Amino acid sequence: MPPPNRTKAIQDLVDRGVSALKKQDWFEAERVLERSLSMSRGRDDFVGMIEILEQLQTARSGRRKDALASRTAIRIVDDQITDTMEVERGRWMVQPPLVGADARRLRLLALARQVPVMVLCREPTTKLGQIPVVAIGPSGAIRAQVPPPSNEKKPSASWFRDALAELGEAARSRIDPAQDILKRVDAVLNLIDTLPEDDGLHKDAIAICREASQ
Repeated sequence: MPPPNRTKAIQDLVDRGVSALKKQDWFEAERVLERSLSMSRGRDDFVGMIEILEQLQTARSGRRKDALASRTAIRIVDDQITDTMEVERGRWMVQPPLVGADARRLRLLALARQVPVMVLCREPTTKLGQIPVVAIGPSGAIRAQVPPPSNEKKPSASWFRDALAELGEAARSRIDPAQDILKRVDAVLNLIDTLPEDDGLHKDAIAICREASQ
């Protein structure tokens, strides 16, 4: 049974999302479920949001796995991100002189073209030899510092994965358990907008919506 506060328009979107998930059409599922999540938030339907977030997590996990299954070496980008550039499946690392906003633009470009990618942005190496990685979104910049890869010209897939995990942990640490519950809901949704492929943020959002529903 649909949640009692859910409209027919929202349920229709959720049904389309579920159908797309069954076909492993991750992009269509994500697109319609994201719309249904926004509409449910506008109605303070936190019970409904829990279900949608679980489905979104599945869609984004599928898209992430497709990207990381690529055996192509990490593509390093330090030139202008344009709307006409070729974007292929796999891992991409944006580095100086490009910045976090360029990485976000590349991620959104791939999403619009339905190309599964994972994008990481690194900043200049610190004096202590660490590499800051950054993501930009509605909450501003999220940063984490990671050890450099053994070969900076050819970072390994495991280094890339670990850097993404550290960035996700940095994002999750932004959630303040003492904050008003409604502000916490919006905060975690903004963090998901910044790092949409992070499983941990979706799990946190589900827990926060469950608390809000009570």
